[in-house]
Amino acid sequence: MALSWGGTVLAVLWVCGIAYSWLSCGLIGDGSYYLFDAVAVGPYRDVGHERAVPNLLAQLPLAAALAAGVTDLHWLARLQSLGWFALPAILYSCAILRTRQDPVQQASVVVAIAVVFLTSSFLIVAEHVTAYAIATMAAAWLATARRLQVDDGVVLLVLGVLSTLTHEVFVYLGPLLAAMTVWTVRRTPVRSPLAAATYLAAAVVFLVSAVLAWRAITAFEDQAYFASASSEARDFWKNPAFDLASLAALVVAGFVLMRPADLATMRPWVLAAPALVALVLLPLLVLTGGYFGPPFAYGQNITRFAAGPVLVAIILFMWAHPKPPAARRLLSFAGLLFLATLPWNATLAVLLTSYLDEVKAAIGNRPGVIAYEDTRLPTKPWLLQGEVWSLPITSAILRKSSADGIIAPPRGYAGFLPYAASDLPELGRFRWRD
Repeated sequence: MALSWGGTVLAVLWVCGIAYSWLSCGLIGDGSYYLFDAVAVGPYRDVGHERAVPNLLAQLPLAAALAAGVTDLHWLARLQSLGWFALPAILYSCAILRTRQDPVQQASVVVAIAVVFLTSSFLIVAEHVTAYAIATMAAAWLATARRLQVDDGVVLLVLGVLSTLTHEVFVYLGPLLAAMTVWTVRRTPVRSPLAAATYLAAAVVFLVSAVLAWRAITAFEDQAYFASASSEARDFWKNPAFDLASLAALVVAGFVLMRPADLATMRPWVLAAPALVALVLLPLLVLTGGYFGPPFAYGQNITRFAAGPVLVAIILFMWAHPKPPAARRLLSFAGLLFLATLPWNATLAVLLTSYLDEVKAAIGNRPGVIAYEDTRLPTKPWLLQGEVWSLPITSAILRKSSADGIIAPPRGYAGFLPYAASDLPELGRFRWRD
């Protein structure tokens, strides 16, 4: 059963990733800006930046395509989306495979994918997504270590190195993983000096990642923005998928820790079922307006910091090594939780592709700068997912010819704007081709 659920989650995860990439969903949020910058200026090269690792690795497919002379922006958008999705997906896949012999640990990994990844990463061009995946894989490696092996220590060392220039969340994830690594060394009765050395070296590097993360926080060039983004963690309730998935996981975790014998009964599953059903029915939110949107996708961006403490709780759960009865039921619950998050993500994908189609229709054969108010976008607020600042860039990417125009932000918009609609660099031979 453990293997079947693990295989199911892996297969579905990658099918979702391929679909996400094919639909160019990575254009949402910062994605259009990153793609535009890669085409106009060149792929990311700042190896010393505090978030260099995810930027460098995720852009590899895009950079390779640009080096090969690809000029179709549609395919470049797909490859960028694939790169940013594949990077964390590879790490999570490794964690699933690592825990294949332990249903409880594999359930923890699947819950992390469901709660932390799938509810806070639709805006995939974001470094925290990779950071959480690195931490999950490291925890899976440590939680399943039966004896110290050099190759496992090397894996942890590599993950530690990756964590040093990934995201500021390692200010607390780094020490947690370092402590877990040292504890793993201490609890293992038989250990070779070389294996122990690699583990301890990994622990040191995880601590280094915390120091670098703290330095990045204190030296962040826009402290007001960082404080604002961090404070959004308390608005986690605006992401209903995150709320419901966390609630379901919390209910079941409570039974595992407090009343493990009840896992063999229907009680915990009946109590968690309403949250799973509500998750499946979340697409109905599109028919409403209120606390949860529109914009609907931006709620996932809000929980990018709130997901961190949830991941800490999951890692601590893995560290505790609970041995509940009916462990396979726990894994089945995790698999169902994972599947229950998919309808909402599919809905967000439909909304985004509809938005892109609307932008293409608005700019078609209308050269020059087009006022936002002169398009149909204001009449379809459910399509706009928080990309007001990137409207000029997104419309520039979606141009099929020089006869297509560029949409300006709404009148009166005074927020962040990397390029004014009238000052966008020309993309030359690069064009969007359906």
